[in-house]
Amino acid sequence: MSERIAIVLNEDNLELVRRYMPSNYEASQLGSTIFIYGHDSHGWTLDDYVIPRLASGGIIAKEVTNDGRGQDD
Repeated sequence: MSERIAIVLNEDNLELVRRYMPSNYEASQLGSTIFIYGHDSHGWTLDDYVIPRLASGGIIAKEVTNDGRGQDD
C-alpha cells in the first residue's frame, strides 16, 4: 500500500481542508501550499472520494505522481 499525495490548488485554509478528510488521509501546510497525503482504504480513495469531496466544497486538488507531475500532465 503506497502513500498517495495531492496538492490543493485554490485554498490556503488548512482547517477547512481538514474538515473534508477521511481518517486515512491527512492535510498539512508548508508555506501557503496545502498537501494531502495518506493511503486508500476500504473505498476511501484519493481519486474516488477525497478529491471529489473537496471539489463539492469548491476546493480543487490534484494528485502528484511519483515523477513529480500531476496526474493529468
